[in-house]
Amino acid sequence: MEIQLWLELTTGKWQRVPARVENFSQGGLGILAPVELRVGQTVLVEGAPTSVASGPGRPQGVVMWASPVGKLYKAGISFHAHAAANAPEQELDLYEFMQIHPKAEPETVHRVYRILASRYHPDNLETGGEELFRALVRAYRVLADPVQRAAYDVERTRMEKKQWRIFNSQTASGGVGAEKEKRQGILSMLYLKRMREPDQPGVPIQEMEEMLGIPREHLEFTIWYLKEQGFIVRNDSGRFTITVKGVDRAEELGAAPAPASSLLQLEAVVR
Repeated sequence: MEIQLWLELTTGKWQRVPARVENFSQGGLGILAPVELRVGQTVLVEGAPTSVASGPGRPQGVVMWASPVGKLYKAGISFHAHAAANAPEQELDLYEFMQIHPKAEPETVHRVYRILASRYHPDNLETGGEELFRALVRAYRVLADPVQRAAYDVERTRMEKKQWRIFNSQTASGGVGAEKEKRQGILSMLYLKRMREPDQPGVPIQEMEEMLGIPREHLEFTIWYLKEQGFIVRNDSGRFTITVKGVDRAEELGAAPAPASSLLQLEAVVR
């Protein structure tokens, strides 16, 4: 199946390229493209299968994994939202943009800012640009100020929880389809936790309940299945972590929801 991808560039603009669908599920695609895709890159899709494009406009997703295959590139795209016909604005994740941990010390914030300021300054013709530099300055001003950072952290946590709550109490407990979505949701959560916080990759059951919006009794069967398959394990502190087998499964599915992020607020779409 031939589709069109709109790729978000580091300049905040968009590029359209052709691609071929190799496999798909309810929330994602496995594709083959002629250009390199970056993990974490935001994409819009034209011509996606109807089971994926269940909402209006172009399905919007995030590149979860990517690897070269000869002169082409394979990638898995996870869909977490539907974009309108004209690309909407997204909220900038300041920590992801500055490539620092949410618990980073002030000294780390200052050090990373100095490095990125040199990289993104408009005078740097290879990697710089006015939009990138303005976004960096904005991120630094918020994260370097204790009061603004605290307020931002509260709002970021609220939005993250809202994005993860893909189920409701009426549908989370029944049906094979709902069960598959719960498995994908847990694998995606643990995948991202392992990728972003490799030193603390565990997630307690209470956090799963809160983030997914599903009561514990509706997660017990799902967790049992994932443990028996060897996709997740429970450590001595009672926290769940993803295994290598689970990482492979999450990338194979390419369908688990992921929090939205963007280097810049979206500008006009350009070819």
